[in-house]
Amino acid sequence: MIDADERVMGVGTTVRFALLMVLVVAASGALMSTVLDGLSGASTRLCELAGGADPDAGILQIKLALMDQFAAVDECRRRFSPSPPWWTAAGWPVAVVVGAVVLFLTLPARLLRTRRARPLEASDPSGEILRMVEAASETAGLRQVPKVVVEPLRARADAVVFGSNRRPIVCLSAGMLVCASTEPERFRAVLLHELAHIRHGDITLTYATVALWRVFLGLVLLPYTGWMVVSLIQGSAWSSDTAFVVRGVLLAALMVLLVHLAKLEVLRSREVHADVAATRWGAESSAWAVEEPAGRPRRVVAAFAELWRTHPRVDLRRAALADSGALFGVRALPVFLVGVAVILVDAQLQSYVVPFFPRDSEVLGWLAQLLPLLPSGLAVGAVGFALWRAVEHSAQASRPAPSGALAGLWLGIGLAFGELFLHRTAVTEWIPAHPEALLLVVAAGVVVTWWIGECAQLWTAGRRGPAGRLVVASALGAAWLAMASWLVWWRGDGVLLASGWPYGTTEIQAVLTGQLGQAASGYGPLLWVFSTLFPVLQGLSEPMLLLTAIGASWVVPLLVWASRPPDGTPRWLRSSLDDTGAVLVGSTGVPPLRRVLLPGLFGGALACVAIIGWQAYLHTWLPVAPGTGALFVLAYVAGIFVALVAGTVFAAVASARVGAYRLVVALIAAETAAVVGFAGMLVLTSVDGCVPLLRTVEPTCGVHSTVTGLAFKLVLTPLVVSAGLIALAVAAVAGLRRRTPAPPPPWNPRGLAGRRRAVAVLCAAAVAIAVAGVMQSSQGNGKPGVIGAAALFARPTDRPPTPRLHALQVYSWLQSGGEDLSRSIIGNTARLVTTVRGIAAGTEKALALQPICADLGQIARSAQRHFRIPDARAQQHWAAFIDLALRSDCTADPGRLLPQLHSAAAAAAKAATLMSAALDARHEQGGR
Repeated sequence: MIDADERVMGVGTTVRFALLMVLVVAASGALMSTVLDGLSGASTRLCELAGGADPDAGILQIKLALMDQFAAVDECRRRFSPSPPWWTAAGWPVAVVVGAVVLFLTLPARLLRTRRARPLEASDPSGEILRMVEAASETAGLRQVPKVVVEPLRARADAVVFGSNRRPIVCLSAGMLVCASTEPERFRAVLLHELAHIRHGDITLTYATVALWRVFLGLVLLPYTGWMVVSLIQGSAWSSDTAFVVRGVLLAALMVLLVHLAKLEVLRSREVHADVAATRWGAESSAWAVEEPAGRPRRVVAAFAELWRTHPRVDLRRAALADSGALFGVRALPVFLVGVAVILVDAQLQSYVVPFFPRDSEVLGWLAQLLPLLPSGLAVGAVGFALWRAVEHSAQASRPAPSGALAGLWLGIGLAFGELFLHRTAVTEWIPAHPEALLLVVAAGVVVTWWIGECAQLWTAGRRGPAGRLVVASALGAAWLAMASWLVWWRGDGVLLASGWPYGTTEIQAVLTGQLGQAASGYGPLLWVFSTLFPVLQGLSEPMLLLTAIGASWVVPLLVWASRPPDGTPRWLRSSLDDTGAVLVGSTGVPPLRRVLLPGLFGGALACVAIIGWQAYLHTWLPVAPGTGALFVLAYVAGIFVALVAGTVFAAVASARVGAYRLVVALIAAETAAVVGFAGMLVLTSVDGCVPLLRTVEPTCGVHSTVTGLAFKLVLTPLVVSAGLIALAVAAVAGLRRRTPAPPPPWNPRGLAGRRRAVAVLCAAAVAIAVAGVMQSSQGNGKPGVIGAAALFARPTDRPPTPRLHALQVYSWLQSGGEDLSRSIIGNTARLVTTVRGIAAGTEKALALQPICADLGQIARSAQRHFRIPDARAQQHWAAFIDLALRSDCTADPGRLLPQLHSAAAAAAKAATLMSAALDARHEQGGR
């Protein structure tokens, strides 16, 4: 067995430090925006009530009530609930960062002052201790000897290093000076430990995090918590506000706990690595000798107490020195904390950045795709790198590889746990309406790390040792894109699944029937299936980099078969090991490429055969009945999609016989089947009409693009995603079978050229698909506008409002601009009456009616942009006024124009009467 050197793979805690810093900076803007909005009096309640929503009905019903009134909502918020100036919210993260920089720069002086430290020369006139420090610095490989000071009032023998990486300060206690003469080996061990922190570059990150956290606590977290507590004490007329405010307080508590625990865990990890480095430089491990706690109760207490320590227990430090596996293990707590931090960073970035842009802004669309790259990159960098290190260490130490799925389970649990504290899946409720949707969050974490673990094992086996930096970067880059694409999908359709699926199958069927004609009513089952799957397929096309991520997920492991195993130790590994040498374990074996690709090739061929059969069957439908051409093409494309998916299912199931690397092998097989089947489909549909028995859409032989164009738009993305999901499902089921795979045959270097050609072809296909996916997403293909989307949503629950709610809705409608419209109508009605009397008396000309007609038309257009009246009967009359006012011909003769104007004014008057009745009824009840 080999005891691996941690310098080969790095410490891996820098990314976790960066994640905490990004979380603090992003949260400082998002949380203080909430406080500033509250102080400015901005509220969305007026606009929600004016749109006919019930604040206590749940977030889904609020969305459904306002879905087709977004323009009115935005206008209402700009007019009556304006946010504070942009610079107040934008400047808060800057203030936090500037404050942290100032505190970081002044921390060394403060620490020197509080410790009453003095230069080493004052306590070491002989210079003996200074010479020991110089010798230890040379052993540690430092370019210059750090500054050393003494804390004269501390009798305990210990030391600490602070300052920065460029200007470190080693502070020795008075007890350490005594230890230098009584226990020189212990003194040297402690000194080398502190110098290891300098060598590893721990100081700047550690104290920068401390400074940033303290400033964030004072400038952001305390004001935010205070505002939320005050809001909770003051109460609200709406019960839903209580859940919102309490969740805000819990979010602040979670932030404190998260940052504190994560910071301590990273510090403990760095301490262990400093111990290992000091021991490698010659320090005696006995310097950390201590008795291990005995008995189970004491172990439990010690484990809990360990969470709150900056330094690990001495027995754990000794265990790490005895077995390097403790350095490379993927522990549950840090992975869980990373999951919580990632979902919080994603949500805080979204809630902070989105309000700065209009709802239909193109910049906002790009930011929605790009913002998740930051938290997902930090997540993969922290967890993925640690998992890859653990796999390589297990290979070098001849131990079983760690489970990537188990690490992902903790990551997914952290993601789901953090989501519960956010105002996304549950806004006006205590918990999401469909908490089972959070299982998808857990599954996302499992899938990403499962893939990373298998990819690391495959590359380690194929390279017969640690993979190169470029390989690791490529694999983690693929996982990064996958994680970012999932975050894009989750904040859209995923949140909708958890808060309540708004799409209505009946509404979608009605839209399709209206577009396809009455003949579509005879294809009920087909329309029902399409209406059910349509929203899901639309959501899959939302992440711009999804096809790129899926392509990378099967191309990166596929490149193993195109690489030549190195002889001996890689150059970068030898340089990391200095003169210690390296012994690489033998390859555990990689299955032959033909066993991996044949299921995909057969699956693609099977899909092509099925498409040919489908074409032959549809040929019997010709000629199609008038008015059913669109339905015929829809059935044609649907059959093609089913045939292609069937091919991927066959390929994924057949790939399970390989046994090893189940997930990556299933991905390669399924996606290969999708590529081969899609390419064959393009050929078959392009030459439609050339084979008489297979003619379907095109009447003549030639190269056609009718169906191929539809396939690119409607089939490509769902097919690639379905292939990935099918591979995942098959690999998961196959993993339940405990079966040891047969040992693969020895590596055959003579087939390298053929393998590289096959891999190159598949890589080119994956790149083409990725480019097509990015182009489709950037062009907005398949993304309905607001009006189109509103037509697909289910209707709000028809629940009669209480008299109080009804009156508040009507009152809010009037306050948000309805009263101004009503006054304008009353003024024009008075002008109309006066003008009619003048015409009858001969003092006015008939042309005087035209300006009144034009003004009423302008009022009607403004009324169209305003909310519907939250009263069904009043809205009927209001809609009649809008229709009559817009249809009035202002150039018509008075005999025709005057009745139209009278009818419009009368309809508006009836609507106003009904609204007044609603308010009067509430007033008569005492306003309760």
